[in-house]
Amino acid sequence: MQDGYTQVRDSAGEVAITSDDFLFFAERAVGGMSTILGELGDELANTRPAVPGANTPYALLTHCLGVMEYWGGHLVAGRAVRRDRQAEFHATGPVAPLRARAARALETLRDDVRSSKPWAPLHAEPDPGVLGPRRELTRDSALQHLYEELAQHHGQMEIMRDCLLAARRPADPVDAPIEWLRAKQGVKWHRPGPSLLPAWVADMDFPLAPVIAEAIGAALDRGDLGYPDWDGHPLAEAFAERMRRRHGWQPDPGLVRGITDLIQGLQLTLTLLTEPGDGVVAFTPNYPPFLRTLETMGRPLVAAPLEPGPGGRWTWDHDLLEQRVRAQKARILLLVNPHNPTGKVFTADELRRVADLAERHGLIVISDEIHADLVHTPHRHQPFAALDAGTAARTVTVTSASKAFNIAGLRTAIAHVGPAVLRTAWDAQPPDLYGATNVLGVEATRAAWAHGDEWLAAVTAHLTRQRDHLAGRIAAMPGLDLRTPEAGYLAWLDCQAAGLGEEAADWFRRNAGVELSAGSEFGSGTAGSVAASRTRLNFATTREVLDLVLDRMADALADAR
Repeated sequence: MQDGYTQVRDSAGEVAITSDDFLFFAERAVGGMSTILGELGDELANTRPAVPGANTPYALLTHCLGVMEYWGGHLVAGRAVRRDRQAEFHATGPVAPLRARAARALETLRDDVRSSKPWAPLHAEPDPGVLGPRRELTRDSALQHLYEELAQHHGQMEIMRDCLLAARRPADPVDAPIEWLRAKQGVKWHRPGPSLLPAWVADMDFPLAPVIAEAIGAALDRGDLGYPDWDGHPLAEAFAERMRRRHGWQPDPGLVRGITDLIQGLQLTLTLLTEPGDGVVAFTPNYPPFLRTLETMGRPLVAAPLEPGPGGRWTWDHDLLEQRVRAQKARILLLVNPHNPTGKVFTADELRRVADLAERHGLIVISDEIHADLVHTPHRHQPFAALDAGTAARTVTVTSASKAFNIAGLRTAIAHVGPAVLRTAWDAQPPDLYGATNVLGVEATRAAWAHGDEWLAAVTAHLTRQRDHLAGRIAAMPGLDLRTPEAGYLAWLDCQAAGLGEEAADWFRRNAGVELSAGSEFGSGTAGSVAASRTRLNFATTREVLDLVLDRMADALADAR
C-alpha cells in the first residue's frame, strides 16, 4: 500500500484510489452544484420545483456543505463541528455568498484529506442521526460515503434546475380558456354576471407570470408571512435598477416611499401639500378614481382637455391651459403618462412644455407612470423626473408592477418623492397611518421587475396584435371611431356618430350584452363632445373573447340601423 492511496477491498481483491482522484470527483460534484446555483440566480435557487419531496437548490447545497464538514472535518480530520442538519434543509439566502462558502469548503476538504492517513480509524463514531452507512467505517470508507452523498445530490440538483427553468418558460402566456375566466372571483368577470362579456375594468385576462407564482410560492413554503426585516423600503433598489435598465433614469433609492396604490399616492400628496380649494391640473378625460378624489377632497379640477390632433395623436391647447392655471389657484399638476384612457404616450417635447408650465407656476407634479411597461413600438416612455434635476425635485413619480403584471390585488406600489417639503411632511406622519407594505406584494414585484421581462415581452406583443385587430374591426362599424392607443390595453371609443342617444356603455350593455366602462366617469373628453358618447374598451384578453365582444357590438349596431 502506497501513502496517499485509498484502498477498496472486495472479494475480487484490492482496488487503489488516490486521494487526488477522490478530490477530483468530489470537486466536480460540488463545483457542478455551485454552477447550477449561479445559473438559477437568487430567486430560483430558493424555489422548490414542482417535484414531490424536492427541496430548494440553495438548501441542497447548504446540506452538502454540512455533510462535507461533518464527514471530512469531524470524523476524518478530528475537528469539533457544530451542525444543525434540519436547519440545512430550510436554508435560504443570496447565491453569491453560498458559492464562495462552497469554494472555501473544498479547500478545507483538500487539507483534511491530504493530512489524514489511509485506513486510519475515524476520530468518532458516526451519529446515527446523520444517516450514514450501518457498518464499521475507516477514513477511506467514510470518504467513499461522502462522495456518494455529493454525487447523489449533484444529480438531484440537475433535475431541479431543469424543472425550475422549464416552469418559467410557458408555451403561451396569454392562453386563457373562457371557462377559466368565468370561474374567476375578481371584479372584472364576477361582478357583471354570466350574461355579460366583460371588457371594462383594467385587469388583464392572462395567467399569472410564472416567476411571480414561484416567488409567492417560495415565500409560502418558507412560512415567511410574519413581520418583515427590511432596512428602508424593500423595493427601493429594485425600482431604481428597473428605471436605469429600461428607461436610462437613475432615481435615488433613498427618495422611495411605500404606498398601497397610486390613488393613495395622490390622496396623500394632496393631504400634505394642499388645502380645500387648491386646484389640480389634469389632462381630461382621466382615470375616474383620480377625478373622484379631487371632488371628494374639494380640490377643483383645472382641466386640459385632450383633443384629436394631426397624425392620429391626442394634443391639447397649451395657451388655454396657461390661462386657466393663471386664473385658478393651482398647486398640483397630475400627469398620467402613458395616459388613461386614451393610450397617449407623451413625447419628450410635450413633457418639456408641461415641466416649463409647472416651473413657471410653482406646481408640484404627480406623474402616474403605471402603464410605462406597456408602450407599443415605435413609441417610447420618458420618465418625467428624468428630464432634468429641477424637474425631478418637483416631481412625485408613482408606479407599480400591478398593471403590466396584473397583480393589482396585492396592493403594492411606490412613490419616488422628489420634493423635499413633501418628504419632510410624509416622514413626520405617524407610523403606518397610511398602511404598511404587503410582504407578498414585495416578493411578487421583485420577481416581476427582475425576472419578468420575457413574459412581459410576450404579453406586450399579444396586446399590440390585439390593438391592431381591434382597430380594424372598429373601422368597419358605422358610427364608431378609434384613435389607436400608443400604450396599454385600453381603447377610448368615440360613439357619437352612432347616435345611441344615451350613455354608450349602457346602450352596449343592454343591446349587445357587453360590459364597457362608462365615458361619463372619465370627465369631458374632446372639446364640445359629450362624455357619455365615449366608452372605454379593455382588449387585454384572448382573441376569442375580443372577437366575441366585437361581434356582439357589431350585431347590435347593425340591428339598430
